[in-house]
Amino acid sequence: MSQQKFASNVIEKCLAFGNPVERQILIGKMLESTTESEPLEVMMKDQFANYVVQKVLETCDDQQREMILTRIKAHLNTLKKYTYGKHIVARVEKLVAAGEKRQGLQPACTAA
Repeated sequence: MSQQKFASNVIEKCLAFGNPVERQILIGKMLESTTESEPLEVMMKDQFANYVVQKVLETCDDQQREMILTRIKAHLNTLKKYTYGKHIVARVEKLVAAGEKRQGLQPACTAA
C-alpha cells in the first residue's frame, strides 16, 4: 500500500481531502493483519509509505489515532533501526508529548 512515490502522494491526498468514511476504509486496510505481517508495519519502514502513516496520524480522529498509536508503539524499538522508521518514532513522540501537555502532565523522557 503506497510504497511508490506517486502512490503515496495520492493516498496522502485521499486522507487529507476524503470524508471520514473514506479515511476509515484506508485506515482499516493499514491495520489489517496477514499471516506474514501487517501493512502498517511494512509502511512504517518504507521510503514513501512512512509519509502516509504520518499523514494518517495528522488526519484521523482521536479514537483512530489511539488505535494506530497502540499498534505503532509495539514496534517503536524496531523502528529506531530503520532510516524511515525514525520519522514515525519522532512523530509518535511528538504526539505523545502533545497529548500529555493537553492533559496537564509533564512529558515523559524517552530513552534513545
